[in-house]
Amino acid sequence: MKVEQNKLELNPSTNMIVYGLMGLGVLSFFAGIFMSPEKAWFAFLLNNFLFLGLGIGSLFFLVVHYLASAGWNVAVRRITESVTSYVFIGSVTTILILAGLSKIYPWMNLEHMMHDHILRGKIGYFSPIFFAGRVILFLAMVCFFAWKMLQNSIQQDQDGGVELWNRQKPLAALFLVIFSPYFVLFSVDMLKSLDPHWFSTMFGVYVFIGFVQSAVAAVIIVICMLQRQGHLKLITADHFHDLGKYLFGFSIFWAYIGVSQYLLIWYANLPEETTYYLAREKPGWLWVDMLVPAMRFILPFLLLLPRMAKRTPAYLEKVALIVFIGAWFDLNLLVMPTLSPSGFTFSVWDIGMFLGFLGFFSFAVRRFLSKNATIPVKDPFLHETLHHHVM
Repeated sequence: MKVEQNKLELNPSTNMIVYGLMGLGVLSFFAGIFMSPEKAWFAFLLNNFLFLGLGIGSLFFLVVHYLASAGWNVAVRRITESVTSYVFIGSVTTILILAGLSKIYPWMNLEHMMHDHILRGKIGYFSPIFFAGRVILFLAMVCFFAWKMLQNSIQQDQDGGVELWNRQKPLAALFLVIFSPYFVLFSVDMLKSLDPHWFSTMFGVYVFIGFVQSAVAAVIIVICMLQRQGHLKLITADHFHDLGKYLFGFSIFWAYIGVSQYLLIWYANLPEETTYYLAREKPGWLWVDMLVPAMRFILPFLLLLPRMAKRTPAYLEKVALIVFIGAWFDLNLLVMPTLSPSGFTFSVWDIGMFLGFLGFFSFAVRRFLSKNATIPVKDPFLHETLHHHVM
């Protein structure tokens, strides 16, 4: 079967929509800074992490397939790489959050920290300079590994052979070793420290698996959109079947981690741990607390049980969209009770920031696919993806 080096042709009208979304996001951010700084910064934090999570989750998805020498994934890999490419933009926007620390994190109030016997011992850890150093170091590490892995993959389209592919495996292994502990610190710093009293040993894993699940959903949505435009004809129902199984499996794993965290905290019944759930069981937040597991586990689990569900792109895309929306509500549940303890709120800044980050995400994905072939045409495992069949 002949495989051509097709690239995505950017449609001018679609470009205008993407630039418009980006401009709307920038305008919303700066208007919010002056009109309602706290709400604007919280909306920025939430939506930044929604899309940064897609990039980080896709990088992990990319890495594990290199380590497993998974040939079936080659047809899908360039889409995974395009989503991964967003980490470069996402890292810059995450660093911007450092300018709004005083509007977001309670530990920036030194007087409050000094008068709380629990928080007093955490003052050194949460010093702004040390905090910024940890965040920048993590983002630099992620960007370095993403750059190297994407560079090797793109270069292989020109050189062929197995030399560049062989470089990916040790690179992927090293990434996992470094990434695992640093991601826990990163998730604790950026999200869990919104409530510096709270303590959970499961939090890093919970955030991580949420990122991976939403990244798989994003990859499915991007593939379906591109296929409607006539691209990625090599991706068949068998490839969608495996992606559907991933979405199904990660939905179960997300629920397992979430329930494990809840049961550990419920059983121990320690004040420094129960504060998180007590704040989210108030009437104004309870419906969101029930909606999140429905969208991230119950619905995907039930809807993806039939074999047909995993092999029908239009159907699978709708399930992936449900998961993606569930991820947004999940981050709301993690972030917003700090700003609005009484209940869920939805402001114009939430809409503007979401559309803005969606624009930047779309820009990164489309730019990557317009500069590189949508299929890695000289990958040594290309024959496996061309003849992939699910029993």
